[in-house]
Amino acid sequence: MQYYSRAELIEKMKEIALLHGDFTLRSGKKSSWYFDKYRFEGIPGILRSVAHHMSRLVPEGVNRLAGIELGGIPLATALALETDLPAIFIRKGAKDYGTEKQIEGVHNPGDQILVVEDVVTTGGQAIILINQLREQGLNIVGCLAVLNREEGSIEAFGEANIPFWWLFSREDFGF
Repeated sequence: MQYYSRAELIEKMKEIALLHGDFTLRSGKKSSWYFDKYRFEGIPGILRSVAHHMSRLVPEGVNRLAGIELGGIPLATALALETDLPAIFIRKGAKDYGTEKQIEGVHNPGDQILVVEDVVTTGGQAIILINQLREQGLNIVGCLAVLNREEGSIEAFGEANIPFWWLFSREDFGF
């Protein structure tokens, strides 16, 4: 299996996922650039290479990955295939049918869980979900993102006492 180098991966992702224009981010901030993760998460060679490079950032002792809907789910799945670590999937809220779960998949009380995210701007949504998961008894060891837009996320994760790692920063994409 072939992987793109980090430099090649940045160029491929710039070509397919980096958009220019006027955008409103989830945080409510305005931006002249947008990183559309769905444009790269559906491309096997890019997603495989992202997972390959992210696998090197998974901390020792992690024994389960958690993907947050929607963009974190394909990433957690690809990373699970790359690392052979099992994954669970986190809904932003419990579903109101069937098992009525927020956390889907098999997990155990002693699991050391790493949350996998796509793009993090301020960290707000990820921190809220991580705190909810901790309240439900999950041992979340930190958060790993593909892209850190560096618009308050480092400080927010630090204040929340949640370790945070990322594969790319805004500088990698020329911002």
